[in-house]
Amino acid sequence: MSLEQAQINRYARHVLLPEVGVAGQEKLLAAAVSICGKDVQSVAAAIYYLAAAGIGQIDCQVDDAGGFGALAAEIQDLNRDVCLTLADGRHCAFRVIMGPPDYVAQKQALLLTAFVPTVLSLYHCWQGVQLVASERGSLLGFLAKLQAAQGDERAPYGKDEGGAVFSRCFLNALSAVEVIKLVLGIGGPTTEFLHADLLSMEFAKVKTEGGAAALQAFCALVPTDCQAGKSSGGKVLIVGAGGLGSPAAYALALSGGGTVGLADYDTVELSNLNRQILHSESRIGMAKVASAACFLKRLNPRMDVKQYAVRLDAKNAAEIIAGYDVVIAAVDNYPGRLLLNDACFFAGKPLVEAGATGFDGTIRTILPRQGPCYRCSNAALSDDTPLFRTAPGVFGPVPGVMGFLQAAEAMKLLTGVGDVASERMIFFDGLFSEFCTIKLARNAACPLCGAHPHLADFQESGFAHPGGAEEKE
Repeated sequence: MSLEQAQINRYARHVLLPEVGVAGQEKLLAAAVSICGKDVQSVAAAIYYLAAAGIGQIDCQVDDAGGFGALAAEIQDLNRDVCLTLADGRHCAFRVIMGPPDYVAQKQALLLTAFVPTVLSLYHCWQGVQLVASERGSLLGFLAKLQAAQGDERAPYGKDEGGAVFSRCFLNALSAVEVIKLVLGIGGPTTEFLHADLLSMEFAKVKTEGGAAALQAFCALVPTDCQAGKSSGGKVLIVGAGGLGSPAAYALALSGGGTVGLADYDTVELSNLNRQILHSESRIGMAKVASAACFLKRLNPRMDVKQYAVRLDAKNAAEIIAGYDVVIAAVDNYPGRLLLNDACFFAGKPLVEAGATGFDGTIRTILPRQGPCYRCSNAALSDDTPLFRTAPGVFGPVPGVMGFLQAAEAMKLLTGVGDVASERMIFFDGLFSEFCTIKLARNAACPLCGAHPHLADFQESGFAHPGGAEEKE
């Protein structure tokens, strides 16, 4: 097959990546993937990202198919190149299985009947475990460890105990990264256990010999030890309704009520749809905040979604931010990040900042006057720095991974549970499924929060730059 011009426009951000290109995108469109889960909602995010990326055939195998019709309609509107069906996946060359430990353990017969390379993703409370079984032996070894970790008396795992909304969403996007890499034959799969603890924001690869102990500890988590506090009155502002803002808003909508504000002056374009899962073909040309609100209100009618179809600047940023408890920066340029950093500093609002380009992502949380700000670690930047945007190519599910982590950070700030990624930055290498963390410290020479600051208030920090703060892709 060969890509038509409309498909090249749709998948432009993938085609620009040397590891994908036109040939890789054609391979994705010809691929068939099976995804298994307890119910439709538990695998929906992975399906959105697989469909957005152009996986041609997706077979959904779930115990409870309630809501599948609505999901299938949304997938058709997101990407008409994709066929989503309720099927057993017997003709699929790749599989994703997603669920709490007991669900995955119960699927042993399915997994072993006809082996195909499989992405195994287990979530429980704020934690998750992932393994890519690219051959039958590794799958058998994992299942044996899982059975032993479950023990003889297996307590049922609740649907969304504690932070399971966030660990589940995170693993959905991470699973999409892994299965697309398998289809393309690029990068390095997670052949060792990847253990993610979103409550502490710690990520580690566990060697095979330590896998049994890691699984046992994971399965033994007690929900009451990791419950999120009540956040029904929490208010989160997301600046940018694109690749990062979409997953952040999605996860917050699933987590309950509260208020989410969306600030973005852009409109939906076809090239957005390989990663911006809140939008669709039928809403091309619509303001992104309005398009996102349509999706979120269907997902959670109880959520209050406020729309700001404006460019954040020195005139309006302080006023808009004042009404929120937490700000998520989902922008793609330096002036926008600096504006939000300074506005949140003077307003005393925590800022969850992330970025994604190519196969890579970063995330950090900035606590005003308690740790380093964005200027501290970017001393070379100034208000006069030319507008910078990330590289044009981006692997669709990577901003999903980072945006879901931003939502988890925001929820922890609202509820007071866990440790946020303050005074550190987390790097994600999606091509080789690696997370690493570096420590950050306040810069004594920082003009905003250093020993002798010379920016006395937000107005003095400038920002007449035309780049604005929204993510415009």
